[in-house]
Amino acid sequence: MWALGAAAGAAAAGTVVSSADAVPLPPPGGPIPDIAPVPVSPLGYHSPPLQPYVDKLPIPARRGNSGQLSMVAGPHKFHRDLPPTRVWGYDQAYLGPTLIAQSHVTANLTVTNQLGVHPLAQHVDTTLHGATEEDKTNPRSNIHLHGGVTPASSDGHPYDTVRNGGAITYSYPHRQEAMTLWYHDHAVGITRLNVHAGLAGAYWVRDEFDTGEAGNPLGLPSGEYEIPLVVQDKIFRPDGTMVPLLWFFLPTNFNQAGNYGDVACVNGVAWPRLDVKRGIYRFRFVNGSNSRNYQFKLSNDAPMWVIGSDQGLLNAPVKVEDFGSMPGERYDVLIDFSNVPPGTRIVLENVANNSVGDAAFMIQALPNIMEFVVGPEKGFTGGIPKLLRGGPGLPAAIPGLTKPDRVRSMTMLTLLDEARPQSGAPAMNTLNNLRFHTEDVEMVPSGSVEQWNLINSTLVDHPIHIHLCKFRVIGRQPFNSAGYFGSNPPPAEDGRRWNPSADNYVIGPMEPPEPEEVGWKDTVACPVGFITRILVHFPSRDEMGFDPDAPFTVNEPIPTTGMSMPGMSMPGMSMPMPKTTSGSKQAQGYVWHCHILDHEDHDMMLPMRVM
Repeated sequence: MWALGAAAGAAAAGTVVSSADAVPLPPPGGPIPDIAPVPVSPLGYHSPPLQPYVDKLPIPARRGNSGQLSMVAGPHKFHRDLPPTRVWGYDQAYLGPTLIAQSHVTANLTVTNQLGVHPLAQHVDTTLHGATEEDKTNPRSNIHLHGGVTPASSDGHPYDTVRNGGAITYSYPHRQEAMTLWYHDHAVGITRLNVHAGLAGAYWVRDEFDTGEAGNPLGLPSGEYEIPLVVQDKIFRPDGTMVPLLWFFLPTNFNQAGNYGDVACVNGVAWPRLDVKRGIYRFRFVNGSNSRNYQFKLSNDAPMWVIGSDQGLLNAPVKVEDFGSMPGERYDVLIDFSNVPPGTRIVLENVANNSVGDAAFMIQALPNIMEFVVGPEKGFTGGIPKLLRGGPGLPAAIPGLTKPDRVRSMTMLTLLDEARPQSGAPAMNTLNNLRFHTEDVEMVPSGSVEQWNLINSTLVDHPIHIHLCKFRVIGRQPFNSAGYFGSNPPPAEDGRRWNPSADNYVIGPMEPPEPEEVGWKDTVACPVGFITRILVHFPSRDEMGFDPDAPFTVNEPIPTTGMSMPGMSMPGMSMPMPKTTSGSKQAQGYVWHCHILDHEDHDMMLPMRVM
């Protein structure tokens, strides 16, 4: 039996990556304030000048979540002044419809691969695990229902993919309450390219409270006043094609550890405009960017009300002036245009600063996202709800924090990846100093509650996503990362677990979660120099209605090294060799990873089994 995370695809790319090919880089020493981004980066690619707010915001079609869904290629215009370009989507040229699910109603969705040649073929990096030359002309793909409690066989396992002409059927039990999920590609080694090409879409779970109908028990806007906003950043060439790269001086066919665009796209259109009525709107935000963190605010300094996060509604609306969102996070937000004079133009702005690592590479600002234009007509005037949970006719309140059954320390580490000098920037990020091909797998009891201390000893912020579970943010505590690093030096090579506790190195009190983070989540921002503490709830088998550790067969043979790895005889090294034979199609378990997709592809993703 091949457990998720046994040896993977360096050999498939024609190279074997040694466990001694990467060495750890020291951290900065503690929290460093975010730094204002540069207006224009001198190091990166740039889009041609594009006038903002000339194209209307497209509203994706809504449909049920069962039946057939095709991954297809087609021409798409991102902006009025750009030529159409070939991209990917689900049942349409770019992105996908908003899929609507019903709580506790199982749906079966069959997805077919009709993608053809990869529109970003020149950027496939065959030095990464699992990526091959064939991915350029006959690419692999699948769907991960991000935030869904699904059997492992329907979770979008990174190796459970199909090529052109193939199909996968997913079964989604939906034993979850109403929430904003999203679906996207999760193919090992090329996730960043597949999502950037367009394989993503919003996914809403409804229940008896959040029905999506007018007059719903929560008093929330519905119909035309409930709108998905899938936010991404892009770089375009004058011919309309996308540039999924960061720096112009590096090879095009290497993962460059990040991708930050200079054009904001919402629902597949550059800097769109939405005509709104004078009333309250419900916007379901999805950060679908590869790497970029946002801090959303309105240009007129009007408040917003966050009513939900990744895994459902908050107890009550939280009034904010701005809110943050890292890749993979979702926020459910009310904006009130009721008292805004007709003709007013309001820009949704991004006021996020750079982490120290991003600032060092001159990641440029993306200050404007889209525009709202207020019309004269009245819209939804039901008011901002006082309560969303815990009252008569409402869902149960979110419970208080409980004592965990176990505490785990999990580290984020930057390595100098000497096996990839061709990239010019041979850095990679790992979790616990392990790569995805490890056999050192997290084993978690189903039905347990664990505290995970996510220790960021790198120079950039990371959004950590854990499959299958939901969690609460306990808080964040600054620590002396240099002292922690110096007293507990990581191994001189990756492949050996390194996750000592950092509790003896804290240098300040616990900071509470941000106002928008007080509910259930599945993706969390882990800033530089902080221990981000989360309380993780893994569902029980009774709650799930399935065995989360059931083995399953993947569609594509799993690539393996099939040979001894260089460096295995190094003194003091203890890393089990893969027991898999090349071409195995058996898998087991889930994954957890950074949701900066360039990091996930190399190599910030680990296997996990829920027993």
